Amino acid sequence: MKSAIMSLLLVAVASLVAAPSASFAAQSADTVVVSPLPPGNINNVINADTTSTGFVKPNTVFLLKPTGSLDTVYYMTAPVSAKGNITVVGYINPTTGHPPVVAPSIAQDNSSIGYFFNPQGNDTLMLKGIYFLGTRTDSVSFTGRFAEPVGDSDVYIFDHCIFENISGAGTPNIVDTYNHDYESFFITNCEFRNNQDDNPQNPGFAWVDPGTYPCDTAKFVNNTFFLTGGYVLGSSGFGCKYLDFEHNTIFLSGQGGVFDMGQMTNATIKNNIFYGVSAAAYPVAWNPTAGGWGSGLILLDSLTTLNSSPYNLTEADRHITITNNAYFWPSQITDNWNNLNSAKIDTPYVPLRPPDFISAYPASMLTNKTIWPYVDVANNDSVDPGFNSALVQLAAGNMAAFVDTVWAHGGSANGFRPYVYPLSDPPSLTSSWPNVPQDWASKQGYPVPENLAYTANLVGSDGFSLGDLNWFPAQLKLWEEGKVNAVKTVGPQVPAKFSLSQNYPNPFNPTTDIKVSLAHAGVMSLTVYNVLGQVVQVVDQGYKPAGEYTYNVSMDRFASGVYFYTLRQGTNEITKKMLLLK
Repeated sequence: MKSAIMSLLLVAVASLVAAPSASFAAQSADTVVVSPLPPGNINNVINADTTSTGFVKPNTVFLLKPTGSLDTVYYMTAPVSAKGNITVVGYINPTTGHPPVVAPSIAQDNSSIGYFFNPQGNDTLMLKGIYFLGTRTDSVSFTGRFAEPVGDSDVYIFDHCIFENISGAGTPNIVDTYNHDYESFFITNCEFRNNQDDNPQNPGFAWVDPGTYPCDTAKFVNNTFFLTGGYVLGSSGFGCKYLDFEHNTIFLSGQGGVFDMGQMTNATIKNNIFYGVSAAAYPVAWNPTAGGWGSGLILLDSLTTLNSSPYNLTEADRHITITNNAYFWPSQITDNWNNLNSAKIDTPYVPLRPPDFISAYPASMLTNKTIWPYVDVANNDSVDPGFNSALVQLAAGNMAAFVDTVWAHGGSANGFRPYVYPLSDPPSLTSSWPNVPQDWASKQGYPVPENLAYTANLVGSDGFSLGDLNWFPAQLKLWEEGKVNAVKTVGPQVPAKFSLSQNYPNPFNPTTDIKVSLAHAGVMSLTVYNVLGQVVQVVDQGYKPAGEYTYNVSMDRFASGVYFYTLRQGTNEITKKMLLLK
């Protein structure tokens, strides 16, 4: 959450509101300013600001705005469960630079909310510039999940948010999409920190299973996962139709790798850092010496589900790119594994070792391009990024102690959680943020104590540092302005209609510009296909305000030939043809 972006967000939301309101909730145009008091105001206002059919009024933005120079905390007494699209934006405190905090309230019977949000189905939940904290004012940890959908086809758009101490009790989900179809995630510039349970598999971001199409699209760009539990995304079945995971940093996690989705179909995983992932090396069933087919940070399997109805896919239909990633285990974790191996505390004993980066079955999936022509795995290196040594010592030491406890008690840490820099005194209306340096905005990318900038020269395929670029604010600005497939708003005018231009130049080699016009705000996608109708590149996908956009599309890694590009938004769809000549 670098200062430049915070300033822009502050200006943007300020333009929505003429003046602060001291009332329970005040409405200006389509903006509802929500006051922090009384407790429960945020959920009461949103749940009540609906039409007669129970839907949130269209185009409404709920603005969380500070009531003075102190940081603002909103205590929720019930989940937000109104129907329809919900947009909640945090107004950044101009004095401290901190976003508003949303935390659980404590009921008279000492209970707390089970979830923050309950999307009802076919809803879009958009959150920007908010710190969601699972710690109560009595320092008791939150024991629910962040979002629990009621229906299918929900879209989650989180940008510049922080999610702290969401324990995900019972299952490895921060967002619990289990048994729901067509869920989509567009997660950018967020940090997920200290989301741990005393079971090393809890919680990951989401477990997308077991629906027919459980996850439609997942796009994670420029995020940090700091001391988390399990997989970012996992599934024992289909998994996710489209996955884009770029410039993310995972810094120490408990069980499992990054993804447990062997049935990946269209996935791009590049320019990330995976540091100390699967530190608990648990469970052992995937270890080859225990009879499994291998363990890995990223698992790939031949099609066992999608080669029959209703999918009818073949191996040639898969487009998987896993390139330019770095992975490493610090000595605190590897030495701890060696100590556990010497003690042989598990029964039956299976030696612990670092997981493979990629585990593929069959192994020929990574080399046989006749059967798997579009599985591209290259330039993934085991290298130490050189994070701050004091932070590594503290965080990895806590994780190692956690792992010791897990293995000594058959998979449970008996209440111990390896938090680092927790907000020991939860923010209140009369307190500042403990441990957060005053000059955080100029030195690091989020208003949190840790800084995951590193010293090694790790350069991605786009010329920028691997991992979350929020830790490199100057690079992030350049990346946003000049990255491959850069998108720039042409002008402030709102187009009269939904349209897609012919690319220019055409023919081209290797880059071309594509102009998009969106008459209405909403989730859109711009996708490139080959002549067989196979996806070769997802240029952009996510929520966009109404406007005109120009994309500079690079096709340098594709062969000469005819390609098609399709713009979709809701029920609108336009396809055009372009020619790549090298």
